[in-house]
Amino acid sequence: MKKIIYKIIFLVVGFAILSPLSYSSGQVLLSAKSPVPGPGEQSSVSPSPPIEQVGPGIFRLGEIQIHKDTRSVIFPAQVNMDKGLLEYLIVRSSGKVHESLLRTDIEPFQLQIAFLLLGFEGTDRPIRHQGSPETPTGDPVEIAIAYRKGGGDQEHKIGAHEWVVNKIENQLKDVGALKWVYTGSQIFDGRFRAQAEGSIVALWHDPVALVDNASPGGESNKIWFVKEGTCLPVGTPVTVIIKGKN
Repeated sequence: MKKIIYKIIFLVVGFAILSPLSYSSGQVLLSAKSPVPGPGEQSSVSPSPPIEQVGPGIFRLGEIQIHKDTRSVIFPAQVNMDKGLLEYLIVRSSGKVHESLLRTDIEPFQLQIAFLLLGFEGTDRPIRHQGSPETPTGDPVEIAIAYRKGGGDQEHKIGAHEWVVNKIENQLKDVGALKWVYTGSQIFDGRFRAQAEGSIVALWHDPVALVDNASPGGESNKIWFVKEGTCLPVGTPVTVIIKGKN
């Protein structure tokens, strides 16, 4: 029941501020606008473009591609850190970039709409706080990173975990495939928290992020590091693919 109520609340908050478009070919008749700012505030989000159909079962919302058949979202990002301690895999460029592997300019609000359109369900049992010992729950997803080396034409694709290591008692250890879950973030005081804080994918448990780390060790903010020498240089453009896991 809580999950249904949460989804209804978000749809009311989000889709109630959708405006109708013309019936032009290839466009869904909705256009997402940014959340309405409070008194004396300025919105940090620009009005969203329409949701456009760009191919069979493929839609675009801003820079986000929504693939219905594969139940996946695809968006551009760039390498933000090539060494150091991590708390996030992906944040918005206005978010906690001092502790995130990747950064992106997409809007978390738009990404949430993309997830909801694909039928993803957020958790009905959110963890209590950042770093909470509880294991986050939600729809399982896979996260991949695609890139081209040296500006070449050949695309390489890896699991996001391949650029991350654990460091425990000064010993580095490959993490293997991580368990990611779409939790859907939270709404607090009428604010969609992922949008407000720019948190998209967390390595260290965070109820604000849209996607959280359900792997062992996710409760710790001291063990997740960039895999130096494997991760590409800071500023390298990449493509992020988040896909529902069967």
